[in-house]
Amino acid sequence: MIITLLALAIILTVAIIVYVTRYRASPEKILLRTPASLRKISSDEKQAVIRYLARMPGHTRSFLPLINRPGASKNPVLTLKSNRVYSVTHPITRYGLSTESPQQRRYYLDTLEIHLPPLWEQFITAENSIELIPAGNILLVTALNGHQLTSYDREISELPAQRSATANSPASIRKERSSNIELLHIRKETPEEHQLSRPDGTAEALIICLAMLILFLSQLVPPGVMLWLALPALLMIAGSVWFIYRPARPGDFREIHCMQGIPKRWGLFGESNQEQSNISLGVIDLRYPEYWKPYIHHDLGKITEIDINSSKQVVRQGRFLSLHDEIREFPLVRWRKNAILALGSILTLIMMLSWVPTGTPFKLSLAWLQGTQRIEVTSLKQLSTMKLQVGDLLNVKGQGMCSVPGTYQGNRMNGYMPFDCSAIYWNNATPLPLPQSETIDETLALLETIRRQLHPGSTDTLKINPQLALAIEKSGMILLDDFSDIVIQTNQLCAQPMDCTRLKNALVNLENARDWNVLVAKAKSGQLNGINVLLRPVSATTLENLVNSAAATFFTSETRKAIETLNSPPPGGYLLISDQGHQFVRQPQPDVPLFNLDAPEQWDELQRISAMLLHTPFNASGIITALAVDANGTTHVSLHEVPGQGVLWRYLVTSLFLIALVVCLVVNCVLLLRGIRKDHLRSIAIQQYYDKCFNPTLGNPREPRSLF
Repeated sequence: MIITLLALAIILTVAIIVYVTRYRASPEKILLRTPASLRKISSDEKQAVIRYLARMPGHTRSFLPLINRPGASKNPVLTLKSNRVYSVTHPITRYGLSTESPQQRRYYLDTLEIHLPPLWEQFITAENSIELIPAGNILLVTALNGHQLTSYDREISELPAQRSATANSPASIRKERSSNIELLHIRKETPEEHQLSRPDGTAEALIICLAMLILFLSQLVPPGVMLWLALPALLMIAGSVWFIYRPARPGDFREIHCMQGIPKRWGLFGESNQEQSNISLGVIDLRYPEYWKPYIHHDLGKITEIDINSSKQVVRQGRFLSLHDEIREFPLVRWRKNAILALGSILTLIMMLSWVPTGTPFKLSLAWLQGTQRIEVTSLKQLSTMKLQVGDLLNVKGQGMCSVPGTYQGNRMNGYMPFDCSAIYWNNATPLPLPQSETIDETLALLETIRRQLHPGSTDTLKINPQLALAIEKSGMILLDDFSDIVIQTNQLCAQPMDCTRLKNALVNLENARDWNVLVAKAKSGQLNGINVLLRPVSATTLENLVNSAAATFFTSETRKAIETLNSPPPGGYLLISDQGHQFVRQPQPDVPLFNLDAPEQWDELQRISAMLLHTPFNASGIITALAVDANGTTHVSLHEVPGQGVLWRYLVTSLFLIALVVCLVVNCVLLLRGIRKDHLRSIAIQQYYDKCFNPTLGNPREPRSLF
């Protein structure tokens, strides 16, 4: 549940950020970039604004203007943010078309368009004290140089209407012979020009990568939570893809101001690099694409037609420089979103392969789509005649041998240690015999000799006079009445010179012999027959511990050797393996694992469990997920428990997500490489195109098919 809430919070945060940064780019935000004071609008000012808007032609009251919509009408309307009044001091620039109609004059603070009441144009000065309120997609001037909108009705009645049409302003830009700039007309962006200003899909690609991360998290949560994570992620992907490829709406096209004037370069005194100096058209600082810098000097100081957008970016200049023609002749290539999607896909794919089991879901999903064949057998002969395929539903009952793996996997339940009954060998070979060892027999013989002499049941079993045995018992001493047998049994068990070194030294000291070989020679020759050794209780305990320690070493080593022998089953037949580690037998499991027992008990437990599991009834069933034949001719059949309908759908979703990641990675890698190459070739082609246009001697350039 916590993961779900976290994912929903991330989705909501991303949606708000995208909406605010992309779809709430109101004039109010641009205004805040300049120093301005803020206050609340008064009730009188608000009523004056309402009266002024009501007199405007085409004014209608509607709820829709309450929301700022990019690209909507420039007519001022009251919105939820119109209660804020901004005070600034700034020059006002006026653009007028050749008709000089007051309705076609437009006013700007730099590049920010404002709505100025027509009567106030005569009050414009070089520096203006202005109060503005947000009014939809434009800013409405409510006060100018001491004139308030609250007294606008009185000013209209006092001043003749013709005065506002003939007023002159030092800050205005008019179509006169002495002017350096003239606004010819205002048009909308062409589709080609809009491609440059349209988002390149980077934000949407990041949202898709976030959605892929949420889909990955949905693979780690319970099935009930999975749907609540997957659905929002899929909606995020669908919405992002739609925003990337949706066609442009009429309101998306920005306004382009088509002007005519003399562009000039303004550089600082002593500036050595003239390429870095500013170029302006009148009071407007122009911004050019970097690769236009070598060509713009052809139009400097000449009357030139220049088209600029609202951010002062030049989109066309003169006869040849045109972003529209560039996009038409050399289509734009956007590859950054492909780079982000490829990176997000490969990271998600790595996490999927690292933390989510993908092999089994993919196989089961494929088998479910292809259809399954149900096979039930009770004999090896029946199974041998069947043609098994991945995806078949197999049910086997018979007598087989639990496997003894060389290494134990973490997902296996080793309750029958050292046997693993989640893997069953089934063949016609004779069952393996129980583990046998001569070394174990010799070890048991030595232990029996030590036990009989150190812990006799009664004095009657001793090979000495009963009265003497009784006296020794009363004194607290312990008598070894067959020391020669202990030496011989030890020599048989510890035949190697480095075996049982401490035990051999102890026996040599008890006899005061020169070394072990001399002591063994005496025992074999019969010189130790009839020799009794009297021990204190402490010495007897030490001797018993030395014998037990030596015996434990042999028990452990022989137990492991026997296990290795059991790890070599007969060739041929089948090895039925459970993918999930489920046990195929129903035998009682030991209370204590084999290797947690004492060394002598390990051998006995191995004998007992081997007798039970070397030939035991089993029942194996499941969907075949893998088939293989090893070097011994044994067919390995991997089985997976038949999943429920819900689990099967989860496996199908996991498989589809894995395929989608691979496809997304491959497609975006190909598009990325192609995009980088085409973008490089496009830059070279554009440069060659302009070189030929401005230097006809380099070739015969094709006459540009300019829209203008």
